[in-house]
Amino acid sequence: MLNLNQLFFPIKFSFYNKLFVFYNAGAVIRTVLIPEDFKQNKVMKSPSLLKGLSPVDAPEFFDTIDSLFLILSTTGKIILINRVCRETTGFSRKEAEGKYFLKLFFKPKVHNLIRSLLEEVKEPPFRTTYEDNWLTQNGGERMISFTVASLRDNNGSTTNYTVTGLDITRFRKMEEELWDYRVSLEEQIKQRTKELFMSQSRLSGIMETAEDAIISVNSAQQILIFNQGAEKIFSYSTDEVLGKQLGLLMPEEFRAPHNKHIQDFGDSEQTSRRMLERSEILGQRKDGSVFTAEANISQYEIEGEKIYTAILRDVSDRKIIEQDLRESLAEKEILLQEVHHRVKNNLQVISSLFTLQGNSTDDPDRLALLRESQHRIQSMALVHEKIYQSENLTQINFEQYVRDLVTEIFQSYQTGDLDVRLSFELEPVLLEINRAIPCALILNELTSNALKYAFTDQNSGNLNFVLKVENEQQLLLTVSDDGKGIPGKVKFNSAKTLGLRLVRVLTRQLSGKVELKQNPDCLNSRGTMFVFQIPLK
Repeated sequence: MLNLNQLFFPIKFSFYNKLFVFYNAGAVIRTVLIPEDFKQNKVMKSPSLLKGLSPVDAPEFFDTIDSLFLILSTTGKIILINRVCRETTGFSRKEAEGKYFLKLFFKPKVHNLIRSLLEEVKEPPFRTTYEDNWLTQNGGERMISFTVASLRDNNGSTTNYTVTGLDITRFRKMEEELWDYRVSLEEQIKQRTKELFMSQSRLSGIMETAEDAIISVNSAQQILIFNQGAEKIFSYSTDEVLGKQLGLLMPEEFRAPHNKHIQDFGDSEQTSRRMLERSEILGQRKDGSVFTAEANISQYEIEGEKIYTAILRDVSDRKIIEQDLRESLAEKEILLQEVHHRVKNNLQVISSLFTLQGNSTDDPDRLALLRESQHRIQSMALVHEKIYQSENLTQINFEQYVRDLVTEIFQSYQTGDLDVRLSFELEPVLLEINRAIPCALILNELTSNALKYAFTDQNSGNLNFVLKVENEQQLLLTVSDDGKGIPGKVKFNSAKTLGLRLVRVLTRQLSGKVELKQNPDCLNSRGTMFVFQIPLK
């Protein structure tokens, strides 16, 4: 007999005093840990929970159940409605408790059925499960799968009913939609199959004009259809292969695995469904020569017998072409790698020429100009060197490039007693070479200018570089310092200095935007911050 003592079963637990398990018709619904001090709660008026727990005294306990739960009187009135049931139906405790279960939740046409369920559970096995639409507070309906069970005293008399349920509205709707789609699809397949085999002349015309091989076999792997495309590819006539095993058309070592594959495909749930994925197989011609083919297979039933149809295409020539292309591409990659290497070397030669020319003059202005030109050339040479060293000959890892270039420029400048600290916040990003070189020149100009001019009246400073990617579409490059800042009379958009002019021109070439502003992180100086927004493509 099912009673309240059966609803709650205590288990000793090593870390907690009591573990109570809530059952619905023998199935565990929820486990609840009861701490020692829970006995002091007014809900636990009874000295022992196992001797009976009044649901009315503990509605909050039933609110912890993750399914719909109601307790009914013997007349069918609702005594308790838990949280999940209230949320599902929209009825509050005040609106539901005291009302008749069948009148509140069901249309009149099923009232007699609900009454019969309440009568049925008075006899073994004392529970029954049913599903039907429940009415909601707003006039709607929800499909509920619910179990009605009787609670009985020691004499076997019914004292109460419990109703537990799950909202399956969404699942039923999905199930119906899937079923309708399946029925529709099966009907389409049946109709099309019938049309194809009813119109033999049209089918024959289609098959015989196809360049691909079309081969149909039965479940015993006997060839039933062998079109002209198959004759051309395999060098067999139709009369030579009809009724023969399909294994005749493939190397011997692949026959057994192929038969197993077809058997597994036939036993699968993919009945009447085309296998769209093309895979490569090996075919064997009449003269014993082996070739590579792309295959596509489908299965269907005709009068209870499974028919398998394969469409094959000889791709031997294409394979040869693909191999030639791969070899040609490899050669071109080697040539391209060598081009990058030579460009880098040539740029290094030019840089060396500038060095030699610098040795022939003592003019500081001229030396500074030569040095700036060298830095620009070296920044471009470094791009080609990075590409030459990488497996990708069209893109550069700009994250590592920024770090290497800035470090190289920093080391080339004699800072003397000046303590300049570099900091990097860089995200990985790959740049095409036609975008990497302009970005490299911009970075060179800003780094050089900062090291030359930003810290002339102070003993230390910070030079910061930020590289981020926004929305996978835009590169954000920020170069900032805490130096004395650009003089107020210098206007970035109209500055005549070569460095700032280069920055403006290169930014326009990249279809980007640049903003010059005071560094917001500076406390005791103006500082400088350049912010670039550059499209990645």
